[in-house]
Amino acid sequence: MNGSNRRVVITGIGIVSSLGQDVDTFWKNIINSKCGIQKITLIDPTDYACQIASEVHDFDPTPAFPSPKEVKRSDRYSQFAVFAGWRALNDSGLDLDKEDRTQIGCFFGSGIGGLSTTESQCRVLFERGPRRLSPFMIPLLIQNMGSGLFSIFHGLGGPNFATCSACATSTHAIGEAWQTIKFGSADIMFAGGAEAAITCIGIGGFSAMKALSTRNDDPQHASRPFDAERDGFVMGEGAGVLVLEELEHAKARGAKIYAELVGYGN
Repeated sequence: MNGSNRRVVITGIGIVSSLGQDVDTFWKNIINSKCGIQKITLIDPTDYACQIASEVHDFDPTPAFPSPKEVKRSDRYSQFAVFAGWRALNDSGLDLDKEDRTQIGCFFGSGIGGLSTTESQCRVLFERGPRRLSPFMIPLLIQNMGSGLFSIFHGLGGPNFATCSACATSTHAIGEAWQTIKFGSADIMFAGGAEAAITCIGIGGFSAMKALSTRNDDPQHASRPFDAERDGFVMGEGAGVLVLEELEHAKARGAKIYAELVGYGN
C-alpha cells in the first residue's frame, strides 16, 4: 500500500493527572469543572514565590510494572509514562500476543526527564562524594526511559525514541508517531509524554524566570493564559498516551475508534 494512502486513527487513551488516573475519572472531573491546582505538598514551598501546582496524588505505578524492583529503578516521570501507556493499551483492547510486535512502536517524550533523580543525586554528590552516586542514576534521569521501559516491558520491536521540545514535546511525539504509521514504518504506535518537575529545582528555576503564577491565595483561578491579568503558568505533572493505529488494521480487529488524525506539521 502506498504510504500516503494510509489513514491513522486513535484507538486507545491513557492518562495520569491531578484529575484522575483513568479516562473516565478524568473526563468526569473535567466536565464537572473540577480544578486540580492546590498548595504544593511534594516539597516545602515556603521559600518559593510560587507555592501552587497541579500534583498527582495517591499514585501507585505497580500494576503497570513487572515487579516492585523495576518501580524502584525508575524515576517518577517514567513511572507516569509507563502507567499511562499501560492504561492506553488496556483501553485499546489490543492483544499483543496476536500482533506482530515488530510493527508496534513507542514515542514518549519529556521536556525535563528525571529531575527528582538529578536533584537527589546532586545532593549525594556534594554531600557524600562521587563514589556514592547510584549506578542507576543515568537510566533514572534520561528522557528516553519512559519509551524504553514501556517497550521492554511489552516486547515492542518497532520504532522507539523520545522527543524533547519543551511544551510541544508530547504533541511532537504524537505527530512523529502519526508520520511513522502514515508512511508504513509501523502499524501501531504508542505516543505521548510525561513530566514530573514539581521539585525544588523545577519550581525554583521557573520561579526565577518569573514564569509561574504567584496567585497562591487563589489557586482555583491561577491558570488563566488568555486573561489580561494573567501572571504566569501553573506547574503540573502527569502523563498522557494515545494508541495510534492504521485504520484498516484497527477495523480488522474491531477496535473502538475515537477519532482520525489527519495531519501534522512541525
